[in-house]
Amino acid sequence: MESHLRSFYFVLVKFVGILSLVCWGIMQTLDSTGLAGGQFLLGALFLLCSVMTDIDKKHRNLWIVGEGIPAVIAVFLFPVIGVYFAGIVFLDAVSNLSVLYYLGSYLVLFLAYYKNLNTGLCFLITSFLFLLYLQNYKIIDWYKKIVGENIETESQLKSDMEHSNVAHKNEMRESRLRHDNELLEEKARISQALHDKLGHSINGSLYKLEAVKVLMDKKPDESQKILQEVIDNLRGSMDEIRVIIRNERPDKKRMALKSLQALCSECEEQYNIKATLDVQADDKEISENIWDIILDNAFEAVTNALKYSKCTEISISITALGEVVRCVIKDNGKGSENVIDGMGIQGMKQRVRNVKGYLDIESMGGFTINMILPIKKTEGENNGSN
Repeated sequence: MESHLRSFYFVLVKFVGILSLVCWGIMQTLDSTGLAGGQFLLGALFLLCSVMTDIDKKHRNLWIVGEGIPAVIAVFLFPVIGVYFAGIVFLDAVSNLSVLYYLGSYLVLFLAYYKNLNTGLCFLITSFLFLLYLQNYKIIDWYKKIVGENIETESQLKSDMEHSNVAHKNEMRESRLRHDNELLEEKARISQALHDKLGHSINGSLYKLEAVKVLMDKKPDESQKILQEVIDNLRGSMDEIRVIIRNERPDKKRMALKSLQALCSECEEQYNIKATLDVQADDKEISENIWDIILDNAFEAVTNALKYSKCTEISISITALGEVVRCVIKDNGKGSENVIDGMGIQGMKQRVRNVKGYLDIESMGGFTINMILPIKKTEGENNGSN
């Protein structure tokens, strides 16, 4: 109902204004019943046609002609209201044109002067009509156009954001698939290496052991020789296994980074939390036990953030600084005035202490865990695990 009234407010204002003009004209001619009746009839006809120009848009031009007829008659018979009728007809006719045409409505001042009317009052009423039409046909239309453009822009932005989110999720899914494929390839490569280098050796040893079983009683010396060959062969195979494991084992940093990337992807996919990982450290700078501590503490910190912080963003940064590495895990959640050292935080501190590192916690304006760890493992240090 309120929206409907807003749509026709101009018609209501116009209706009340014209009705007031007609009543004002009639009050000035109450001493003559004929003049009052004539003004009433012309006023009613003009009021009907003028209101219909804004209601019946399809036949608008016909209604303007219809209101023009009583307006012309009123100018000659009842100029006190006819002058304003003429101004309204003119504004209705030029309402869809440039604002400069609206200024033509002030020509009724010459008509008022010619008919010996109060030109000051005529100027005030004409100015009111000018502003009323300007607001309805220009300012409001301009505002509606701007609102429409903003809605269209907002809709486009939402569409772009949805498209970006879909693309980002697809990218994360592809990254995870690449990670899984890399692991499968590493497993296949290790299996193939073991098969190629050890398969023939172990099969040969089995055949020789079968022969020893047959010759053990009949030819003990030859059996002893074959058995020694098998022992030497298996010892060599064990050496090859150690070499394969040493050469094919994935480095700790790469596996830790993949685990951290998977953690960030999980935050975004399952919890709709933006998670970023920034690593600035050389492959061989940080020892494996330090990577273990960073990985364990990062998982613990992110788990706590998901449980308690109500955050929308989490960042993990790892930076090598000379002889130490700095790791900062930060969220933009609600934080806490009093930090309680539960098992999770105690575990993080213990891991850091085991390698003679430093851990600091900031809990205002979000939750920040700042770790300073030695890059290299020194003699006598624990491995950093609980």
